Formats: sequence, C-alpha cells, structure tokens
Amino acid sequence: METRKAGRGLEIATAVALGVVSIVTALGALQAGLWNDAAQRFADDSADARDQSIAIAVVAQLRQRADLAAVLEAKSIAGDYEAALAAGDYDLAVELAGELGAALGNSFLLPDGSFDAWYESGWSDEAIPTEQPDYLVELRGDADALILASQELGSLAEQLKTRSAVLGQAALVHALALFLFGVAGINRLRLARLVTLGMGVLVFLFGLFLMSTAY
Repeated sequence: METRKAGRGLEIATAVALGVVSIVTALGALQAGLWNDAAQRFADDSADARDQSIAIAVVAQLRQRADLAAVLEAKSIAGDYEAALAAGDYDLAVELAGELGAALGNSFLLPDGSFDAWYESGWSDEAIPTEQPDYLVELRGDADALILASQELGSLAEQLKTRSAVLGQAALVHALALFLFGVAGINRLRLARLVTLGMGVLVFLFGLFLMSTAY
C-alpha cells in the first residue's frame, strides 16, 4: 500500500509526463503542418516550372526546325551561287547572294558566322549550325533550366512529405504514451502505476527518437 506522500508524487509525475507529451505532440503536429504547406508550395512551383518548360521547349523545337530549313535553303542557294560564279554569270551571282542573305535572315537564333563556318568546312555534318553547342544552349537553355528547377522542387516536396509522415508516425506513438500515462493516473496500485509510467516513458522516448529522424 503506497503512502499518501508517495502517491502524491506519482500523481505529480504522471501529470507532468502528460503535459510534456502533449506539448511535444502539439509541436510535432505544428511542424508537420508547416512542412506539408511548404511541400505543397514546392509541388505547385514544380508543376508550374514543368508546364513552362514544355511550352518553351515546343517553341524552341519549332525555331530549330525553322533555322534548319533556313540553313538548308541557304546551302542550296550557295551551291547555285558557286555555279553562277564558275559560269561567269555575275548578275545571277549577285541575285543569288541577295537570296542567300534573305534565307539566312529568316532564321531565329543562328550565331553570327556559323553558316560561313559550315560553308568553309565543306558542309561537314559536324559543323551544321543548328547542332552547335552554343546554338543549342541559347535555344534550349531556358527550357532545360526550368526542367532542372522542376525536378529539384519536386524532390524537395517529396522530402518534406516524407519528414512530415515521420512526425505523423511519432504522433501515433505519443498517443500511446498519453494513453499509458492516463492509465497510470487512474491506477491506485503503486506497482501497476510505476510499471505503466515506465512503459509510457519508454514509448515517449521512442517517439522522440522517431521525431529526431525527421530532422
């Protein structure tokens, strides 16, 4: 049979334990809510970046096709221009030179001198203007950057959701600890109360460990 003083001490310990677990559980729920809100914002931003990248990529693809058509047309005109010069038909050569400039003028992003470099290489496949690194970076840079941003934001959103889920699991563990402390509070047998309190403390500590893994 426990003394009145000892019983009072266990009651105080039980009340304190209940308060501590309640506060920790509430803080965990608050943090989980904040992480969920941040995860949703990251997920929305990821979706927006992905949608923008698709739109920009489509425009870039159309521009690349137009530029390729322009350089291929210019290549054909350049061949006729060389033939006119070889035949001594300078009037036709001048006319073709104008057409060559007009064809290249229809391009969107061709770097200056890229067609001339292709011409001087003897129309090498490795020197096609629309396949050069500088051109591709200029053409697809924005779309690629948005794709990377979308992936990074999506990854951050998943990480926060995972961490929030861990706090949810810890909350369930703490709910068990609250139950055990509650049982200890109404139990009048000293040994049973001590055992229940001990179990509650162990469960609570496990919940704290589980929460720590989320950080």
